[in-house]
Amino acid sequence: IHGVWPDHTDYIMYDCNPNKEFKKIYDKHLLNKLESRWPQLTSNEYAGLNDQTFWKYEYEKHGLCCEKVYDQSQYFDIAMKLKDSIDLLNILTTNRIVPGFQYSYTGDQISSAIKRVTQKDPNPKCTYSKGGLELKEIGI
Repeated sequence: IHGVWPDHTDYIMYDCNPNKEFKKIYDKHLLNKLESRWPQLTSNEYAGLNDQTFWKYEYEKHGLCCEKVYDQSQYFDIAMKLKDSIDLLNILTTNRIVPGFQYSYTGDQISSAIKRVTQKDPNPKCTYSKGGLELKEIGI
């Protein structure tokens, strides 16, 4: 998971409430669930669980935009439920799309595999790397 971002048809929703802050998570069970589904890849596991920098960033930038509907706990719960309901790696490997530089796939192959399961058009984003395009993230 990179993040869960509320969406509005007329404008981009981010930095909606700069006066509110993320509340550090202390519940060990919740921390373990979050770490397994939404690892903080910019730090080691110990620092990630202790500092919670990425979760804090994502919640303050995006999660606070839906705080009138979902509190912080619900925001992270929704993120984990979405992750559990849409296992992108499983969807891709089931459709013989395997990660790695030795393999090459078209955007249509990737999008079609995901749409067959989710019934929605995904939003794949690529970046140039090592002289070619590399899949960076997939928006659902």
